Amino acid sequence: MRYYTFSEFLKKRYGKKVWKIPVDAGFTCPNRDGTKGIGGCAYCNVSSFSNISTDEIKDQILTKIAKLERRKINKFIVYFQSYSNTHAPINIIKEKIESALVDDRIVALYVGTRPDCIDEEKLEYFKNLSKKIDIVMEYGLQTIHNVTLQKINRASTFEEFDNALKLTRKYELPVCAHIILGLPGENESMMYETVKYLAKEKIDFIKFHHLHIVKNTKMCTDYQKGKIKLLSEDQYIKILAHSISLLPENTVIARVVGDAPNDFLIAPNWPANKSEFLKKLNNYMETNNLFQGKLKQC
Repeated sequence: MRYYTFSEFLKKRYGKKVWKIPVDAGFTCPNRDGTKGIGGCAYCNVSSFSNISTDEIKDQILTKIAKLERRKINKFIVYFQSYSNTHAPINIIKEKIESALVDDRIVALYVGTRPDCIDEEKLEYFKNLSKKIDIVMEYGLQTIHNVTLQKINRASTFEEFDNALKLTRKYELPVCAHIILGLPGENESMMYETVKYLAKEKIDFIKFHHLHIVKNTKMCTDYQKGKIKLLSEDQYIKILAHSISLLPENTVIARVVGDAPNDFLIAPNWPANKSEFLKKLNNYMETNNLFQGKLKQC
């Protein structure tokens, strides 16, 4: 491969196949509950939030493990994926996180959250937990450009991400940054500036998402009015390939393209097939002699 894939990282770290188990722990979001904003990010479809008990968290994980065992998979990562999984008092966070530790074969916890939902008390807890199990903090950056963040009603700033990254590094915890390529009003140069910032910071993991439009969102309304133009698959692959080339060789490329349930997806209609998308990306990088680290800055 021309970039450092997540599967390669897992094999190097754990010596065998590891499967990620996504968990909905019932957390909310400060951009929806009125803590910071109202209505949520313009691209996000959330009709309601649920109050999920610790027993339900255990059940989600044990049910998935039972299915994976039948496929001879016996190492797992629990991924607290839905919404902002540190947006709560520390005692609630502890209860929900520790309720996930239901099997000795769980090798890591990945915690998805917003950078404005983290502080030293929470990071100290995760640092102590990391002595028993691997911890990765996943923060949604989306873009470094505050003008774009305002446009998409993010109710968060680039500076908040930068502060969260520095604070998390203080506690020696690895960070995965999520970014979206193709946000409204952004040109290629702006997208590369976001990647260059993460490259300069030597980000541990990165997830690339393409902008997609889902039902019942502010962005869906704007798209249907012709106010938003989406990247084509070829345009996205070009930008993605050059973005990967800007990153240090040891940054793990945890995702290269987003997805959304077909029942909710409005546009775009790609990728039709993830395997074919990966082939196209690899072919583009080969044809243009691009590889991770080629364009990194000193």
